[in-house]
Amino acid sequence: MTTESRREIFEAVRNRAHALGLQFEDDPTYLNAVEEWIVGSITAESLRNHYQELLVGREKERRLAYFVKHCLQEV
Repeated sequence: MTTESRREIFEAVRNRAHALGLQFEDDPTYLNAVEEWIVGSITAESLRNHYQELLVGREKERRLAYFVKHCLQEV
């Protein structure tokens, strides 16, 4: 797969999401990983793993914020 075809795929997916009114991922580390995939530095599997790690990290942050807000209140 060429760099051009990968870029076309990514742009088509992003444009489709926007056309449907969906917010597309804008995290800079994810977009850097996408660029690495586009130029062929990483595999699609590595890109997927990177995104999954990003989501797991966000969930941990969300849970920690909830815990701090609701469980560590002064008694």
